[in-house]
Amino acid sequence: LSPGGGGDVFSHLIPGKDAAILLDTGFGIGDLKGMVEGITDLPLIVVNSHNHGDHSLGNPQFDTIHIHSLDADGLNRMMGMPERIVPPEEEREYKYVQEDMVQPAPYKVETFEDGHIFDLGGGYEFEVFHLPGHSPGGIALLDKKRRALFSGDTLVWTPTLIMGRPGWPCTPWHTVEKFRDGLLRLEARMDEFDVIYPGHSRQALPTSIVTDMIACCNELLDGDLTVHYNIMGSDGAVHVHGMAKIAFTEDRIHVKE
Repeated sequence: LSPGGGGDVFSHLIPGKDAAILLDTGFGIGDLKGMVEGITDLPLIVVNSHNHGDHSLGNPQFDTIHIHSLDADGLNRMMGMPERIVPPEEEREYKYVQEDMVQPAPYKVETFEDGHIFDLGGGYEFEVFHLPGHSPGGIALLDKKRRALFSGDTLVWTPTLIMGRPGWPCTPWHTVEKFRDGLLRLEARMDEFDVIYPGHSRQALPTSIVTDMIACCNELLDGDLTVHYNIMGSDGAVHVHGMAKIAFTEDRIHVKE
């Protein structure tokens, strides 16, 4: 499902026997809940891969959202946002109107940690891998039975953004170093999945992007700050290794002592 533009941001609806996971709710444009209910009548467990708005602004359509504990505060702030106003037509990626906008509203937030298992019955288990860097509480979900990894914004065809800007918070969990450490834990489990489904752009990444991304991180950590191209103006210097791309700023490479 791709609710609401933004570089083809995807929500993944993944059924089990007794329940289904909805991973991410998109930009909050249109009736995602109605679309999902037209596909399955299984009870839903709604999970955010992280707290960025292109993956979570549709949350108010649902009663309860599950998210890693380090990203929960961001959701609480979004509930208090002012009314969302549709941008001018020339600024919209798709044709939608004010009535299509999901407005901020309270919902219950339940947190989890690395290693948490969502059990959907019938042997369908989903394990949380904490992969900070792009956001403090960014995760991937391992569908053990189908041998698939749903990676959110941690592993994508486009650059993984680990960038700072004036006023943006910076913690150890916003760094290339922490991202690399999480990827090393994931690499040790690569024999458990055969395909990766990211939160943006083209679907079905090969698993070799994990080792490419570790190498990309290590080059930055070792001082190779080669800029292969830029995104978002000069703010987004992109370093490339194989399939892996990281858009970085130098303040987000190492954990500060």
